[in-house]
Amino acid sequence: MNEKSPVADRYRLDPGWAWLASAGVIPSGALTFVRGMGVAEVFRTFDIDPDSARTMTARQALTDPVLQTGIYDEGPQWIRVAESGEWTVAVEYSQQKSYVDGISSHLAQNTEVVLISANPFDPAEVSYLSHGDFVFAFGCGAPYDSRAGSRPHMFDDEMFDAGLIDFPSRATIRDASVAMMAILGRHLGFSLTPETVNGPLPTAYRMHQYRPPRVNPPAGAEAEQSPKPPPSSPA
Repeated sequence: MNEKSPVADRYRLDPGWAWLASAGVIPSGALTFVRGMGVAEVFRTFDIDPDSARTMTARQALTDPVLQTGIYDEGPQWIRVAESGEWTVAVEYSQQKSYVDGISSHLAQNTEVVLISANPFDPAEVSYLSHGDFVFAFGCGAPYDSRAGSRPHMFDDEMFDAGLIDFPSRATIRDASVAMMAILGRHLGFSLTPETVNGPLPTAYRMHQYRPPRVNPPAGAEAEQSPKPPPSSPA
């Protein structure tokens, strides 16, 4: 029962995000929102070949004879990728490689990323990263103040209004997660529907452990680091 939830109804029952609490993403999985990045590039940053993707519904993917063998630490590591406005969304089921392998940081080198990752045992982690900066994080449902990042108080007004900043918190992981995604969605202009998540989406996997993408050095840096040839001897 939710009668005593400290989270205000207009946040925990937000019509754009309330589906998160019942659609199988929470309490286990991850959603990674990336602004302005194409589907193929998202797959590549997850170290997955975009050309290997097949279009599948969520039901088809979850019952696929290969994909359903994936567990938290072992392959196949797989994602489904959706587009929503100017944002692209990587959907993980049970796995949270965007979070535990730091993939969200690689995605956010030149853009903005919002990540929510959850498992059945710990508070759901919501993070906001922008252009290489770890801006904000919050443990949804944590019984202590878990705000972190370079700007840990940037959403304080909305969080106070929602009833999220009430420590030790009595907010459930589900209520706090829905409320926090509603706050970030309004602030940053992204959304997602259950029809999109559950419908046909390009789906692909890898069997190997994550290999981070190669980071190209700044222009001129490689030349500075390369050893110079010795001066030629005079004739």
